[in-house]
Amino acid sequence: MKNLILALLLITISLQLHAQNKPIATLPFELKSDNRIYIKCRVNQSDTLTFLFDTGAGAMVINESILGKKLNLVLDSTANNMGSNGESKVKKSTHNKLSFGNIDIDSVTYLAIPYGDAPFDGVFGNNLMKKYVIEINYHKKRIYFYNSKDYVLSAKAYDKFQLKFTLDVPTIDASLFIDSAQIKGTFEMDTGGDSGLIISDYFSKNNHIAQKLKQVATAESTGSDGVKTGVSIVIMPEVTLGTKSFYRIPALLSGAQSGVLGSQQLAGIFGNAFLKRFDMILDLQHNQLFLKPNDYLYTPYYEFLVK
Repeated sequence: MKNLILALLLITISLQLHAQNKPIATLPFELKSDNRIYIKCRVNQSDTLTFLFDTGAGAMVINESILGKKLNLVLDSTANNMGSNGESKVKKSTHNKLSFGNIDIDSVTYLAIPYGDAPFDGVFGNNLMKKYVIEINYHKKRIYFYNSKDYVLSAKAYDKFQLKFTLDVPTIDASLFIDSAQIKGTFEMDTGGDSGLIISDYFSKNNHIAQKLKQVATAESTGSDGVKTGVSIVIMPEVTLGTKSFYRIPALLSGAQSGVLGSQQLAGIFGNAFLKRFDMILDLQHNQLFLKPNDYLYTPYYEFLVK
């Protein structure tokens, strides 16, 4: 009888956890060749629009180039936008609606940023992500939104990390190792970034990274403000998050003097070429991140580096 009662109790607990963690919305997403996550949303009475799912954006954004074509908005004020490479003043529209899955949100403000022919109509920022616990499953290509009040975490296979918000973006502490020497820093977690690891100019110069590591390639980085900067690519021997170490990670050495990468508060950015290698649970309301390696873990960052 005791065994029967115990079995029934375990079943009841399991059913309760399942019920409590039932998502209030499930969104399929597309992971494009630029490593970034794209979801479908609607704004006001619009047709379906493509949004970049971007933890590195502190606000909701509309690509200004679609206004008057796919979408009509009343631009009623202005705001300052801090991108990864610089800052700019942009127009904004208040008192709008956002719909995704079966969720409708009123009183949404959108910044209008001229992204030109970018492959997205808008950006889904972290200001709305904070309302939910969010699970990103790269194998199933699904994002699950949960009610943060009812969510019960069962994440034994995940590693837990404490986040903090700096410059309106979630950041995590990590260590770089060069010639066995440890360099500690705070890095932005940016699902909207297409790179793997970017090192800020201040952090790079302060730790003489360009002198210690050989340049293997060059590239160009463009922030949400439209500012473009040239970058060198080096191979970082080791990157450590918590108890996990990752080896030979391509790193871009940014030359940005303003924006997030121009700030002395951040060592750099982990973009989605790195983050896509982990299924994750985001609880931005409580500054928590849970990561679990997936099938992308050992895929190349850049094909030209393995040819």
